Amino acid sequence: MTSREMNGKDDSRTNSRDFLVGAFIGALAGAAAALLFAPKSGRDLRTTINGQTNNILEKTDKVKEKALSKSNELANVAKEKASSVVHSVSHQSHELLEKVRDKQVLDESDRDSADFQNSSEEIQRKLEETQRAFDETESKLNH
Repeated sequence: MTSREMNGKDDSRTNSRDFLVGAFIGALAGAAAALLFAPKSGRDLRTTINGQTNNILEKTDKVKEKALSKSNELANVAKEKASSVVHSVSHQSHELLEKVRDKQVLDESDRDSADFQNSSEEIQRKLEETQRAFDETESKLNH
């Protein structure tokens, strides 16, 4: 997935969220206006306002719970995908290192052993750096 596609999804989520916030605020303003302009006594008006406030608080809690649930679900999916990528890269790196070692045995008579050992160590070092980078990325996703 390209960053442009991800930015498009982020923009879509932001637009949807902004719309929902605007709709929620508009509903509150409309409800408040209706209550204030309705011909009711002070006590009835306060009771109605308290009831509406409780309804709004309950709905807000439900929306918050859904948002938290969805964000946790998305975080878990991201963690699983990152873990899968780390595992795949680690496995492929290990296979590559084994092939390099096998090649060393086959080509030992044709190559200078010290040069090959240096390149083998460099490959191992780069693989370890890659593993650390993936571990850091996974750690960041976990927090």
